[in-house]
This record gives sequence, structure tokens and C-alpha cells, in this order.
Amino acid sequence: MTPRTTGIVLIIYSLLSLGQRLVALHVPVLKLPFLGGSVLGYILILLMLALGVRWLLKGERDWNISPLTLKKLQRFRQIRRGYVSFLIILGLAGVASLDTLLVGKRALMVNHQGQWSFPFVRDVIPGKTYGQATDAETDYRKLQADSRAAGQGDWVLMPLVPYDPALDTPEIIEKLDLVNGKLLRNDNPFNGSAYTVFASDPKQKRQEFQFRDGLKHGDFRGWDEKGEPIEQGVFAKGERTNYKDFTNGKAATLESQASPEWQRLVYPPAPPSLSQKHFLGTNTTGTDVLAMLYGGLQQALIAAVLFVVVVFATGVLVGGTIGYFGGWVDLIGQRLIEIWSVLPFLFVVMIISSLISPTLSVLVLVLALFGWMGTTTYLRTATYKEKERDYVAAARLLGASTPRIIFHHVLPNVIAILVTLAPFEVAGVITALASLDFLGFGLPPDVPSWGRLLHEGVDNFNYPWIVTSAFLAMGSTLVLVTFIGEAVREAFDPKKFTTYQ
Repeated sequence: MTPRTTGIVLIIYSLLSLGQRLVALHVPVLKLPFLGGSVLGYILILLMLALGVRWLLKGERDWNISPLTLKKLQRFRQIRRGYVSFLIILGLAGVASLDTLLVGKRALMVNHQGQWSFPFVRDVIPGKTYGQATDAETDYRKLQADSRAAGQGDWVLMPLVPYDPALDTPEIIEKLDLVNGKLLRNDNPFNGSAYTVFASDPKQKRQEFQFRDGLKHGDFRGWDEKGEPIEQGVFAKGERTNYKDFTNGKAATLESQASPEWQRLVYPPAPPSLSQKHFLGTNTTGTDVLAMLYGGLQQALIAAVLFVVVVFATGVLVGGTIGYFGGWVDLIGQRLIEIWSVLPFLFVVMIISSLISPTLSVLVLVLALFGWMGTTTYLRTATYKEKERDYVAAARLLGASTPRIIFHHVLPNVIAILVTLAPFEVAGVITALASLDFLGFGLPPDVPSWGRLLHEGVDNFNYPWIVTSAFLAMGSTLVLVTFIGEAVREAFDPKKFTTYQ
């Protein structure tokens, strides 16, 4: 791909992303720059526009990749473990960019009374738009169930995982079977609490019983259509032993109004369920675990990109400056780095968390403030070595300015260090964010997080699907990133392709 073509693609994407933001749409892929917040999104749009215009105006020739770089790239592809891990990470990034097309509580398409709509790209649509008795946002899962029950041609298409990564905790109601006088769950006698509802109002309970070995055993209660208690009693092994009617016989007349179905309310955390589309279960607050993992993946990728950009930009600027000029600049720069490196990172984060509710951008910037020293040290050392090369002396003799020597001659020859450091920086920021969330100093509770999910799983080992899902998601991602880092480090090793004379 030529620079001109790349510039055109960047300009078109930036304008489309900015346009959908200005008209209050939420188009997946196009809203990627704004997943980290509005301010960060507009900054990214401006950077992409500037880069696209530059390549469009100055991109007459194709990319000029040196033979040495091509050898390194070919070597990276030959390291199968790292190359396959790189493709998997790219695939995960592509899946994460689809956003509400895969995971979300808003419907993809709705056909209601012959009218088509696409709620997943719009702001809040009131429930009254689709016949629900509320001015709040439409409950699309309920709308889908009601449309199927009505059978009048209306239909709702939901995402694969019809739950939001946060602040979406619906009740889980499980249907039970009454066979030969015994209540069964998955063909086994049921133990616990189960109830019936009014056939005319499925949200209102009619009677609630306690069951043991499939038989009524324990207290029971009954309600009327308005939710008022009208009866109570006690059962023992399926036989009623005590009964009290508060309405002088009215309770008996309501028996025929009860739905024949038995059901129970499953309290969170709930185990994985295909029927409820909780493929990995729910956590302690009732949030879908798979949706939370998906949201955590998006947060991790955004944090990784932002962290690497800030750290590398700071490292190149500071490390290149003190390495090229040396002398008193290097002396003062090194002392300042040493002073900054001893500041207590965790205390700073605790103070920030106590003062404000930290966003992802704030947390990443705080991590970057304490993570740029290592990159700076590497760049300083490499710049020290490169500035003594003959090509730098030749550039000076030809009258090249200092900025031109640094950015056009020295920096391109030390950039390989950044390539080898990038995967390990990504692994570091993912681990750091998860650690802060695990300790309670990270993102707010309404933001999905792998660290918070891991913390919930460790506190609730009786529900193994929580800790297992969080550990596998985070562990697998870190292993893949580490494999990429090892492969890049081996492929870009200067000892393999450089001959010193």
C-alpha cells in the first residue's frame, strides 16, 4: 500500500468517525476513537487527519522498506508461535472493534408494526415507541419475548450476547416441570423455593412454596392481583398441615387464575445457561460474565494503545535529547529520572482515587507517568551509540540541522528498540490495570474490568465460573503478548543480520 492510499483511508475513516459522533450515532468500528472518552477521541481524530493529509501530499512513492527490515519481518513470520499469537491478537482486536454488534442490550434490528429501526446505532429510544408502558429506554429482551409470544409478524434481532458489559443486571427466571405431583428441575426432584404467577399478569406472583425432594414442604404464601397477601400456610411432605385465609374464602376463587407453569428466581451469581444466553454465567451483581470479559478486553486494548503511545513519545523525546547532547543535559536528565523513579506509585494512585473517580484515560496517564523511565534509558543508550557513527558526522559536515539529524538519521536507526519493547509494555499495562482494579483503586464500578471480576471470583470460590473465566481471559492474553514479544526480540536481534567491520 502506498502512502497516498494510506493517507486517503485515514482521512475517510476520520471524517466518517467524526460525522457519526456529531450526529449522535454509535456505529461500531467508526466509534473506536471515542471508546476511551470524548476528549481522547477528538485528539485521535485530529492526529489521524493530520497524518493522512501529510501522507496524501507527500506520498508519491511507495513504502521504501530496507532489505534488512524485510529480513527481520520474514524472520518474525518464521517464528510460528509468535506469528500465530500476533494473528490471534489482531483477531481479538477486530472482534472487540465490533462492539454492540456482538455484545449489548440494544437490539440490532427491530420490525415493529411494519416500521424498521436500528437501535444499536442510536441514543436511548423510549419504551413507548414500541408499545411498552415506560418513558425509559426500551427493554429489548422483553420486547423480543413479547413479539414472539404475540405472533403478529413483529420481530427483534438481538446481539449474540444480549447483555451490556456493565449496569445490566436482569432477573433470571427458570422454568420447572411438574410431573406426577413432583416438581422437577432438569429431571431431578427440586429443592428450594418456587412460585406460580397470574396468567393475566406474569409479573405478579400468585403463590410461593418451599420444596424438598420435589414435594411441598415448609411455609407457603399467596397474593392477589394487586400484590396484597391473602393466605399463608404450612406443608409437610406434600400435605397441607396449616392454612389461614385472610379474605374469608376469596383466596380459593383465585386458584383458577394462576398460570400452570412453575418457576423460580435464580439469584446471582448464576451458573452458565444457554437458555438465558448467559454462556459463562453471571457474577455476584448479576452482570453477564462473557459481556464483562468483552468489555474488559476493549478497555485493555485501549489502555495498551494509549500507554504505548505516551510512553514511547516521552521516551523518544527525553531519551533522544539527553543521549544526543550528553554532558550537563545528560547529567541533569539522569538525576531527574532517578528522583522521579523513587516516587511511590501506589500512594499516588490511592490519592487520585480518593479525590476523583478515575477514568481509563486518567489511570493510563498515571501509569505512563511512572512507566516512561525504562524506555527513556534504552533510547538514551542507543542514541549515545548512534551519534558517534560516521553517517552522523557526515550529516553534520553537510550542514544538516540538529533536529534533522535526530529525527531523520538517528531515530530511524534506534526505532527497532521500540518494536521489541512494545509487547512487554502492553503486558505490563494490562497487568497494572488489573492489579489496581483488584485492589479497588482502579476504574469505577460501572466500567467492566478483568481485575474486578478476578477479585469477585477470588472472594467467591463457590462459584468457579467467575474466577475461571477471568483467569483464563487475562492469562491467555498475557501469554499471547509474551509470545509476540519473544518472537519480535529474536527477529529484530541485531546480531543476526548485522556485520561489523
